[in-house]
This record gives sequence, structure tokens and C-alpha cells, in this order.
Amino acid sequence: MNFIDILNFFGSLALFLFGMTKMSDNLQAVAGNEMRRILKKLTNTPLRGVFVGIAVTGIIQSSSATSVMLIGLVNAGIMSLNQAVGVIMGANIGTTVTAQLIAFKLGDYAFAFIIIGVTLLLLKRSKSMEKWSQIILGFGLIFIGLNGMSSAVGPLKDSEIARSFMVNLSSNPITGILTGALFTMLIQSSSASIGIVIVLAMNQLIPFEGALYLVFGDNIGTTVTAWMAGIGANTTARRVAMVHTVFNVLGTIIFAILTYIGIYPKIINMITPGDILRGENIARHIANSHTLFNVTNTLLFLPFTGFLATLATRLIPQKASDTVSMGEPRHLNYLLVGNTELAIEQSIKEMREMLILVRKAFILSFKAFHQKNYRMQKNVDKIESAIDNLQKEITLYLVAVNDRSNSDAITKKIPALLHTVNDIEKLGDYAEEINKILNEQILTQKIPFHPEFMVMIEEIHGKMMYMLDLSIEYLVNFDNDYTYKIIEMEGRINQMHHDLRIRVMDQIQQACCDSTSGLNTIDYIDAIEMIADKMKNLVKAGSHKFVYDPLYERLPLEDLADYDDD
Repeated sequence: MNFIDILNFFGSLALFLFGMTKMSDNLQAVAGNEMRRILKKLTNTPLRGVFVGIAVTGIIQSSSATSVMLIGLVNAGIMSLNQAVGVIMGANIGTTVTAQLIAFKLGDYAFAFIIIGVTLLLLKRSKSMEKWSQIILGFGLIFIGLNGMSSAVGPLKDSEIARSFMVNLSSNPITGILTGALFTMLIQSSSASIGIVIVLAMNQLIPFEGALYLVFGDNIGTTVTAWMAGIGANTTARRVAMVHTVFNVLGTIIFAILTYIGIYPKIINMITPGDILRGENIARHIANSHTLFNVTNTLLFLPFTGFLATLATRLIPQKASDTVSMGEPRHLNYLLVGNTELAIEQSIKEMREMLILVRKAFILSFKAFHQKNYRMQKNVDKIESAIDNLQKEITLYLVAVNDRSNSDAITKKIPALLHTVNDIEKLGDYAEEINKILNEQILTQKIPFHPEFMVMIEEIHGKMMYMLDLSIEYLVNFDNDYTYKIIEMEGRINQMHHDLRIRVMDQIQQACCDSTSGLNTIDYIDAIEMIADKMKNLVKAGSHKFVYDPLYERLPLEDLADYDDD
């Protein structure tokens, strides 16, 4: 295997991963919201959760995406940990669809999918058509990548040293499982990892038993995504990841023993056409072993979902600080809409969750700026999406409260509450804008950012964060002390904004600094000034008991979502 073969192998692997990402991301975009609703409604028992997990993961082709959705729903209290266990089991089965598709040997028709995908992409007439074209294109790239990897490793068949190394590595249960787990953790795709196992086995570089150990390790490695999603999240999120890991580790131990004593390979050979001893139909044998492993593992542990949830709870105890929403409402109970006063209190609690997310976005964007961390700054977009989702949920909830209420006092509050939730959502938009200014505009400017402007940014940022902390506390009991402090802080920020703007403009005009740094600083302090105005709006609404003056009452209910009193 020469340098060109190595280059072709990793290039083909890159195409495979790119194709998987394209297909999975666009499938999620097409079906993601609907899948989320299904997860919410149809998982009231672990068994139903299994079927939902199979369906959702089979459709969006990503057990990782299913795990992330689960973390959000469990974190919000919409789904119990016990219900999530069932969905996790089902997701493990659903993700085996990719291996089954690979085993159909569609590689000969890979370019047909590429032609169709590219043609539809060029002729796209809608966003939906564009997404479907990329799904088909991604599907074709998966098989082109597989074909390329197979061709690249072909020469290794003639190398006794390479074959001996691969056989020794994969045939030992411990090293085989660890290799599969570590490789899947590295590339974060069990489908890609299993695709490579199939390629190696088809080229007679690893024995069937070795392929099984690698597949078992893949199932452990794929749980790393849930752990990554749980970083910075609450205890429940980490418990979901723990259940996923424990479930797959226990199953791997059982099936590794069955493989070691020769029982499991015989079962797979019995149910799969072709004799594995003669190397016949090995791709289908591996795909079937992957599916049977996950199906049997689910059947074995389904009666013990409560035990798995309890075990995860004991291994990861609750922390008092785990209070941040992941974008799913945790306080909006539709059984309470008849009790309108209580329902409004719940909606205000949910608005506070939105503000906490806004604070998290600001902290993350500033931290990403100082650490020059690209992944961290990309997480701000996810937080902003969570804020948008909470806005929609609160709006729907308040409309339901409005429909059920016969009290004038309550119906007069609804428009003000809608206005307030819209203001908080705009804070999320400004957090995204701040992130863009810091991590795109300033970090990418050719001339180093002016140190004096950095001091200005940090000073006004600190005041804004203090005002945001006060606003979060204000929504607990609407204490007048916080009202005065917030209004005073808004005045200070406005004055600072005015003074800093003049100073920066003077420096730009007198050529005392580079203009790019100056203009980026102005963008930043302008955004902070608008953020302070939004927080003042919140206090104004709260101090009037969320009842607007006649100006607001004359506005139609549907117009209030976009109305601003700045």
C-alpha cells in the first residue's frame, strides 16, 4: 500500500463522512421538527419509546441527532428518563439501517444517485427540493466513498504483514472492541465505522469474528455524541448519555462472550444467505450481526428500563445548579390553562428560562472570542434556536390562556406578556449579533484589534451582563429594588454608549487608529445599547403588572409579537 493508496483511502473516507453528514443533516432539516413532536407525544411507555426511536432514527439516519433531541426533551421535563431509555434502545436499532443499505451493494449505482442529486440541485425551485437533492447526493457520496476505500485497501490483501497485524488486532476481543470504540469516537459516526469494517472484511483483511468485535466497539463509541451534547448541560442530560453507554457496554460484554465461544457467529451464519466460512456475502453477515445485536440487546434490557434509569441516577447525582433549559419548555403545563393566574405565572417562569439562555449565549460568545474557539462560538447559534423555540411555545401557551379566560384583567395582560416574550427573543438575536461581531468581524480583521477598544468593549460588556443578571433576578418576584437598579443601569449604558461612540469616531477621523477596529467597536457598543433598551422594556412591563396603556390595547393581538416601544 503506497502513498497514493493511503491518500485515496483517507480521501474516500472523507467523501463517505461528507456524504453521511449531508444526508443526515438534510434529513433532519426535512423531518426534524416532526420527529421532535413524535418524540414528545408517543413515548409514554418504554416499549412505545423503542418503536419511536427506531422510526425517528431510521428516518433521519442519525442516532446522535436522536440522542441530542432526547437530551433536550428530558432536560425540559417533557419526557422522563425511563421513557428516554426506550427511545435510546430504539435508536440503536434504527441506526443499523445504514449498514443494511451498504450491504445491498449499491456501489455500482453510486454515480446514478450523484447525477440525480446534482441535477435536482441545479434545477431547485424550493428550499425543500434543495434539501432532497442534497439527501440523494449525500447517499451517492456514501457509496463512492465506500468504493474508493475498498479499492485503496485492496493491495493490503497481498501483504502478509498487514493482514497479520489486522487479524491480531481485531481477533482479540479486548483490542477489537477498544479499536472499534476509539475509532467511532474519533470520527463520531458509527455508520462510517461499520462501513470501514465491511470494507476490511470484504477485502479479507479481518476475519468475521474480528469484524464482530469491531462492530460491538462501534456501538460503545457512538455514545460519545450524547456525552458531548451533555457537556455544559444539566444532570439529566448526562444521565441520558450514561444510560446509552451502560446499555451498549452491557450488551457488548454479553455478545463478545457469545462470539468468543463461537455461538454468535454460527447464529449469524444460519440466518444469512451464503457461507461465511468461505467468505460469501460477508457484508450482509456484518450488517445482520449489527442489527441482531441491537434488537436482541433491546429485548434483553427492555424489562429493566427502570433499573437502567435508577442506575444512571445513582451514578450521576442531581446538582442544584442544573437549571438551564435546552429549548424545551419546562413550566408550560396545558392542564393549568383553566387556572389563568397560575398559567401566567408559569409563562413568566419560562420567560426567565429564556433570559438564562440569553445570558449563556453572551458568556459563550465572549469566551469563544478570548479563546478563539470556533466550536464554542457555533454553539451560540444552537442556543439562539432554543430561545426561538421557547418563544413559540410561550406564545402558543399564552394564546391558549387567552382563549380560556373570561377575565378582563387576564386578557389585558396577554398582549403585554406577548410583547415581553418577543423582547426577550430579540435579546437572543442580539446575542447572535454580538457573537458575529466578536468572532467573525473582530477576529478576522487583518490588522490586530486596537487595545484601547478592547478595554471599551470589556467595560460595557460587564455592565450589560450585570444588568442581565438583575433582569433574571427581577423575574423571580418583581422586586422594586431591581427595577430601580435596572433602569439606572440602562441610563449608564446609554451614556457610556454615547461617550464611547464619540471617542471612537474622533479617533477614526484623526487617524489615531485603524478604521476597521473602530467600526467593529461601534457595531458592538450599538448592539449593547439596544440590548439594554430591551431589558428596560421588560422592567417597564413588569412594573405595570404586565398591563399596557391604551396604546397597546388598541393593537391587534397578532401585531403585538412584532411591536416595540423603543
